[in-house]
Amino acid sequence: LCLSSPSVSAAASSNGASHTLMDTSGGLRLKIPTISTDEGLVSIITSPGAKSLLTSQENDDNVLALEEGTLICRGATLKGISAAERSALAITSVVSDAVVVDGITVGDVQAAGWKNTRHARTLTVLFRARLAFKDMTTKKQALILCIKTDEVSTSLEKTLRQEVKSLFEATAAEAKESVSFGDLFDLSVAAVQSKGQAQEILATAKTSASQIASSSSSESSTILASLLHDVNERIKDSGIASIALDPPHIAQAFVAISNAHTKQSKSARAKIAGWKSRAARGLWTDGFGADAEAMRKRILSSFDSETLVAAGLPLVAPYRFEMRTQLASLVDSSISELFAAQVSNLEKRTLKRLNAQLLKKLDKVPVEENPSENAAAIRAAMFSFDNIMSDLEVPSLSLTKAKPCRDMEAVLTEAVATFDDSPAAKIKRMKKVTQVTSKEKKPGQRSLDFGLDFVAVLRPDGYGSLQGFAGYQLGGNSITFGIHNDADDPATIAQFGGVRPPLLRIQPKLRVDVEM
Repeated sequence: LCLSSPSVSAAASSNGASHTLMDTSGGLRLKIPTISTDEGLVSIITSPGAKSLLTSQENDDNVLALEEGTLICRGATLKGISAAERSALAITSVVSDAVVVDGITVGDVQAAGWKNTRHARTLTVLFRARLAFKDMTTKKQALILCIKTDEVSTSLEKTLRQEVKSLFEATAAEAKESVSFGDLFDLSVAAVQSKGQAQEILATAKTSASQIASSSSSESSTILASLLHDVNERIKDSGIASIALDPPHIAQAFVAISNAHTKQSKSARAKIAGWKSRAARGLWTDGFGADAEAMRKRILSSFDSETLVAAGLPLVAPYRFEMRTQLASLVDSSISELFAAQVSNLEKRTLKRLNAQLLKKLDKVPVEENPSENAAAIRAAMFSFDNIMSDLEVPSLSLTKAKPCRDMEAVLTEAVATFDDSPAAKIKRMKKVTQVTSKEKKPGQRSLDFGLDFVAVLRPDGYGSLQGFAGYQLGGNSITFGIHNDADDPATIAQFGGVRPPLLRIQPKLRVDVEM
């Protein structure tokens, strides 16, 4: 807490240069001078074991202290963060208008493992508390990162900014918050290698804190002791200071899961889009079943391998399971929808072809008078339907051809039975009658002609594997002989009312042509 009020400075000085607010036991001590927070609060976070030019505090037993109007908070170490340290850092994050993080080295920034440094642990706790209690204030917080060097290069600052923002995004993902880093923090990087640089940084922090406080000041004055007590109670109730896991690893694991989910979702949607395009045009995809199985296995396996590191983290494992479930649901539901759409397209095509075949044969003989050819047409249509369905089925999702094939056979059988009364058949017969009646006959001699048509069909035992016809015509007489071994076919027996067809069927016809 840094104030520019002379009365406050005098009060602080009269009560000693330093006050312990919290030691390693975690208890909060609030026997401090009455200090208003209206002019802004500044906190310095030190690195344990490292000399700081920003404060004269040397007692590492003080987790949180008040020194000459400035809050001094102890940061994390490579061994981890204790509950008292997390509590103090959380309090500092919530109550401060400006936070100065000291003790960062050039090696910390340039090292590939920034997320495992003590400063990453410190910042993660700060970010987590700020996200958890962002409803307490709508103002930004000035965050000043001090690097132990004579001058901060552009590349070094850029690297540090990227690392800090990445860590914040990881923590936000952990908390499932959609807020950006710029909404909560105003980040700056400074070099601190001399006492003069340290004084400049403190002056900048005080100015920033004062501006932030004045931009969102309330009518009533807030006392520091009261604010610290209220925030400490809220932190205890939230349980945020009791989390004893390694924050950077947890946060990075959340980011890895989120990135893997996004990546695999995009990959799945790209493949599914092509299939949907064909289905929308009334088509189907050859080998859809095998391709869908392979795509589903690849998507889920890739997600599992990319998020394997999070499987053993208790805080992250449920989130990983949730994201995997969502990914699997996206893939499975899309495959199921595509399967249903392609089956519908295939059913329409099969029925349309059967109707066209029946309509073509209508010129020769009525459909109901040729049961053997009807059964053959149904078998041919079902054979084609079954073959295509074998390419479409996805057994792992219980999307098989059994039910569609049964339904299709029932539809085709009904179509044949009702075809003679269909609008297409009626129109075809009407056109034929119109064509015959409207044909002009040429005048000729009167005549009376007789002809004999002799038709015989041999139907031995079998299931329709053999079929053949032979015919001979002499003048007005004709003879036709056919053989079809379908006497054992259930469809043929059903057409004859449940009995086997006769072995030999002879059908003579006498034709009389009279021309007047």
